Amino acid sequence: MAKGNKKNNVEIKETANNTADFVELEVVINKNKIGLIQQEGNKPVTLVTRDGKVANAASIDDAMNQLIMDYNLHYM
Repeated sequence: MAKGNKKNNVEIKETANNTADFVELEVVINKNKIGLIQQEGNKPVTLVTRDGKVANAASIDDAMNQLIMDYNLHYM
């Protein structure tokens, strides 16, 4: 028997480290922090998973998708 779809609340929060040249976003699903997204100036976007793994992404949207896919694969 298949499980029903669960509703998950995904939140993107700006952290206190944001400046004019540095963006840091915290991705939270159901009150669980799943990772950080960081970008400094015109440098590539960096994402940090909840396990501490660091990866680069082409855009902030791609970084969000990677974090959510990682969460779905390992924690759901």
